[in-house]
This record gives sequence, C-alpha cells and structure tokens, in this order.
Amino acid sequence: MKKKLTFQSSLYLFMLFGLLFLNSCEKDSAPLDQPIYSNQVNFQVAYDEAFENSVYPSLILGLANYSARSGESFDLFKYSMVNPTEHTEVKVELQPSLINNESAFHAHLDTVDKERAFSPMINWNYENLKSLKQPGTVDLSFACYINGEETDNKSLRLNYQSVNECVYGFIDDDGNYIDLGWMFAAYVNENNPAIDNFLQEALYHHVVDAFTGYQVSKEEVMKQLFAIWNTLQLRNVKYSSITATSNPSQKVFSQYVRSFDKVYQNSQANCVDGSVFLASVLMKIDIKPFLVLIPGHMYLGFYTSEDKTDFELLETTMVGDINLNEIYEANGLVYNLNKYLGYLSLDTYNRYLNGYATLEDLKKEISYNSFLKAINQNISSWNYNRAAFNNPENTEYQIFDISELRKIVQPIGI
Repeated sequence: MKKKLTFQSSLYLFMLFGLLFLNSCEKDSAPLDQPIYSNQVNFQVAYDEAFENSVYPSLILGLANYSARSGESFDLFKYSMVNPTEHTEVKVELQPSLINNESAFHAHLDTVDKERAFSPMINWNYENLKSLKQPGTVDLSFACYINGEETDNKSLRLNYQSVNECVYGFIDDDGNYIDLGWMFAAYVNENNPAIDNFLQEALYHHVVDAFTGYQVSKEEVMKQLFAIWNTLQLRNVKYSSITATSNPSQKVFSQYVRSFDKVYQNSQANCVDGSVFLASVLMKIDIKPFLVLIPGHMYLGFYTSEDKTDFELLETTMVGDINLNEIYEANGLVYNLNKYLGYLSLDTYNRYLNGYATLEDLKKEISYNSFLKAINQNISSWNYNRAAFNNPENTEYQIFDISELRKIVQPIGI
C-alpha cells in the first residue's frame, strides 16, 4: 500500500534543508580573526638623510606658523608600511620626548600589499626647542597600530643642535645645494621684551623725543636710526668676528647667531648678530628693514619711506669703531679726544674749546659722523653688485626683506 506524501512530511524536509543551509552559511561567513604580524606590515621610520640625523630647532621654530597655516611641515620624518588587509585603519604614535609632544598620525588604506609612505605632522615642543642652547641627543619612540592593535614599534636616536645654529643651506640627496638663507630672518625678533628697555635707554639720550616710524619725514626716520646707533656706541658694543659653530656636518651649513639678549647684555656682535639686532629694533618701531647678504658678510638696509621707494644701507660692524666712553674730562683736561678729531667739525671743536659746547655735544657729533660713514660704506659695493642681487640663481648675493618674509618665517623667540 502506497503512502501519500503529506504536507507535514514535506514541511519537515524543507525545514531540515534550511537548517543545514544556514549552518553552512554561518561556517563560510565566520570572520577570520587572524593576527597581523610586524613582518606583514614592514613598518619603518626614517629621518631626512640630508640633515644627517640632526634636528635643527631654528628651522622648526622659524617655520612653525607657516606649517600651521598650510597644514604641512618640513618633511623631516617619513613613515612607510605595507597594507596587510583591505580597509585598514592605521595609526602611528610618537611618544613625548625632549623635543616633541605626543603626536598621532592616522590613515585609511584600501589596496592590499601596496607599500605606502607618509610625511607626518609632528607636534613639536616649541618651548623646549627654544631652550636648547647646546647640542645633545634624544631618543624617539614610535608605535604602529593596525585596526586598533599595536603591530610594531621603532626607536630612533637623533642629535639636536643649538637653537642658535641658523641653517642657511644644505646638500640634498641628489647632491643639489638647497638655499635657506632666508632663515636669518628668524633671528630678527621684534617681540623680544628687552627691546622696550633698549628704546627707553635711547630716549634718555635725547636724540629723539619718540620713536614714530614713518609718521613724519625721511629726516625723522634717519634721526631715529641715529638714536639707536648712538645708544649702541654709548653701550660700547664691539664687533666680534667669532662665527664659530658646533655643527660638524659637511652637508648642512649653519652659522651661530647670538640672540638679541646676548648682544644687549654682552655688547658684542658679528656682522649677522648686529644686523639682526638692529633689524629687530626697527621692526618694533615700524621701520622696515632688510638684510643684505654678500660673500662672507652681511649688513643692514632699511626703507626710509613706507612705500619702500627710498632706502639706506648701514654697515653694522662699524658701530664698534668708536668708543665714546674713553673720551672724558679730568682736572681741566680732555682725554682721548685726539683719536676722534676726524669725526668732528672745526666749528664744533672751537665751540667746545671756547666753552660754548659740552663734551656730550662733541660725543654726539662724533657718533653722528660715524653713523654717516657707516651709511655710505656699502653704496659702491651695492651698485656694483646690483645684477648679482637681481639674479635669483645667485645665492651668494641676496636681500631678505623682513616684513615680506614674515609671511613664511616667524621669529624663533630667543
């Protein structure tokens, strides 16, 4: 007797088949929770070979504002890795150190087995960088995370140079010279609080009643410059030829530049020190300066009109040619004046002898004529080398307009 296949039995078979199918699907679609190993990722950290494992604080500090505005930084570090899976979330953490705060880099990678390289933004510790007056060594620690799991870590030992080392050029990986002469503008620090003290000191000598920038006339601009010059001579600031650097590199070229405070306190300056010192003061009083670079030397220029149609040059090293403090009166006699008679007019000298001019009047005229001599010192050289200054390929002859460079380079704050 044949049995008829009932509805109940066919439903039972259908349910059994469904259960088997679902069980099969669950096995096929189960996530493979496989660990990712460091050799799959091949995480690497590299520092720019051109800088030979040395950090130059001045370069980082000087370009800090530009980096913040552009969202880019000097590409000193490079992270590289191979993407181990599809849709990978990558994070690289740089632990805090003497030169940096904790820094995190994030990226999303799609293509498997493709090597990628990144130039991360570093969260620098700017205050610490400003304080580095001597060379030293720092260890950096990096950790690489793939999809939230730490996969690898690396350590990198770097040297750091003094913040006073101004990098003005380097040889890149292709052997080309990269000019960074504009970095001298980073040492022009119009924000230094000591400038206010210096200006008060200058007002005390009554050459000008106030520092007004371009508000009056060219003659008043020149008087303000002389007031600054005269104050430096009364402080007996001397030219120092020392440009020694602690930087041993044969690929990175730098010069030690004294801070504003050091020049102010120690009364010594080489051509770069004196030029950036005076440029700092001029920026403070809204007179626009520029630095003039020629082979082996630097001097100052400044605009005598706000529209920059007129300018003067100033040989800052000549400030030490005069020692006003060695001219003095005692027992009815004047000492050491004969050394400076070439800076005095006969009329002023006779007025002094006849009691119509004071010794301070003589000193002021001596200082003023030394100022005029320094103004005229570089005119012929400037005119002779005009073509070199106008040649953008000639890095030995350059003009660094500080107010224009402020769009890129900020004061490093030392």
